[in-house]
Amino acid sequence: MAKQKTLWIVVADGARARFFTLDREHAGLASAGIPDLVSADVHGHSRDLKSDKPGRSFGSARSGTRHSLEPRHDYHKSEKHKFSSDLAQMLEGARRKRQFDALVLVAPRRSLGELRGLLSAGVKAALREEVAKDLTKHTLAGLWRQLSPVLERPRAIAGT
Repeated sequence: MAKQKTLWIVVADGARARFFTLDREHAGLASAGIPDLVSADVHGHSRDLKSDKPGRSFGSARSGTRHSLEPRHDYHKSEKHKFSSDLAQMLEGARRKRQFDALVLVAPRRSLGELRGLLSAGVKAALREEVAKDLTKHTLAGLWRQLSPVLERPRAIAGT
């Protein structure tokens, strides 16, 4: 008898990722045995993410007044990008170890778009469905209620 293929359901946002598999016995979701991937820095204050205050500069007029400079980038967005990159690398490592055969990604639109650009070709090939929702704070039962219509589609379970 052929080995049953493993489907991972990854529920993520810009700071947290949870990993699940289908529980065929109880018609629901079960933990994939992978600990949640969490970025504590995303939820911190901006003042904690940077080293010091932005510099000051003289105004463009010859008045001699000085103005503070705005930071060149948003530190929270930088941390979210770093988290998405870490998640993409983790998924590539799991794919190489053959921990999953098919993948369903659930994330808010912005996180999903950023993650899609960071995924390797191998992980993209294993990707069966993308769900643009933020469900990271849902319980297991709540996740199943939200995702069961998607997971029961033929395409999502084609590899399983």
